[in-house]
Amino acid sequence: MNIKEFASTPTLVEVILDSKELLEKYGEPITFHTYDVVPLATYFDFFNARSNSEFEQLNTMMKKMILDNKGKPVLADNQDLPIDIAVAALNHIGEMLGKSLGKTSTPTTGKQAK
Repeated sequence: MNIKEFASTPTLVEVILDSKELLEKYGEPITFHTYDVVPLATYFDFFNARSNSEFEQLNTMMKKMILDNKGKPVLADNQDLPIDIAVAALNHIGEMLGKSLGKTSTPTTGKQAK
């Protein structure tokens, strides 16, 4: 399969945070939008910030990746989310991006490494 077939334009997708804890505390699911594919630099910045506990960088990334339904950032520079919502959003984005990497990095032909 030609690698060009995997190239795509990022699509804005709705994310629904509906864990039991958030539903109990806030009474309804919390939604935001983000892109299903991000530039490689953004991807590595996000995961490096998470793995190195770089909280300022994570805050910056969160403000870039939590968007409204038109793709515009939800949070202004002087705004923050409650920590439980911020952590849930960052975890969901991390899961989504991690699954994206896993789907396209597994060889499907030839001899696979063990």
